[in-house]
Amino acid sequence: MKLGIVFEGGASRSLFSCGVMDALLTENILADYVIGVSAGIAYGTSYVSKQIGRNLELSLKYMHDKRYMGLRHLLNPKNRSYYNRAFAFNRIPKELVLFDFDTFANSGTEAVATLTNIKTGKAEYMTLPCDDWEKHISIIWASCALPFLFQPEEIDGNLYLDGGCSDPIPYKKALEDGCDKLICVLTREKDYQKTADHSLPFIKRSFKKYPELVNVLANRSENYNQTRSEIFELAKTGKLFVIAPTSTVGFNRTERDPQKLQDMFDQGYSLTKKEMNKLREYLSV
Repeated sequence: MKLGIVFEGGASRSLFSCGVMDALLTENILADYVIGVSAGIAYGTSYVSKQIGRNLELSLKYMHDKRYMGLRHLLNPKNRSYYNRAFAFNRIPKELVLFDFDTFANSGTEAVATLTNIKTGKAEYMTLPCDDWEKHISIIWASCALPFLFQPEEIDGNLYLDGGCSDPIPYKKALEDGCDKLICVLTREKDYQKTADHSLPFIKRSFKKYPELVNVLANRSENYNQTRSEIFELAKTGKLFVIAPTSTVGFNRTERDPQKLQDMFDQGYSLTKKEMNKLREYLSV
């Protein structure tokens, strides 16, 4: 059996996924393959490195810290992104809430980030390297690079933005890569439907050099809803297992409130524990 886990993005909403990750680790459910989008893969690396509590610790300590994210970082010509790259992606993992890179490298789990090539508008999938920290971070950063809140990230001569633009829940890639058991961790309720993006005129002006990207962004809500519909149909037939929050009401995409972050984490943790018998039954079939 090759077990895969898909982590949807969702910025601060991914604290739900962090709770799921820790619950899985306490039950010794270790995936052979992890693929994620944006914050899904950024936090997912701590699951691969088996660091229970790490994601929650860094979120509660630093998400409300002005050094972590905010408009001033977007306006800073040395950063030009809503999140402070030097602090969030370098100082925290290297100095403040240490990332266990050795365990990550020796885990035996393939960790894959989803990115969007802004020229083609298509999703690309990059395995996170274990021998090149700077490229490792660059790939995760690119996967997180929401249009307008980030600048496109250059990797090997190509420019990339958030993988969620083109493949928000990359379950098909996991199946293509040989996963015969698949857990999909979502960050929106099961009945959620994404509505049309009203900023499309601004998107067309801003990315007029990249018509394929504009086309993908114009159809993003439709593609997202279709992907979720496919996932839930597969779950009904036992082809995969879905874990999704019961409520994200009142929780902002860039939520900073420590209590709300804790509550979202707790929801993911407790729901996964509650579903554990069903999950183990699914894995054993």
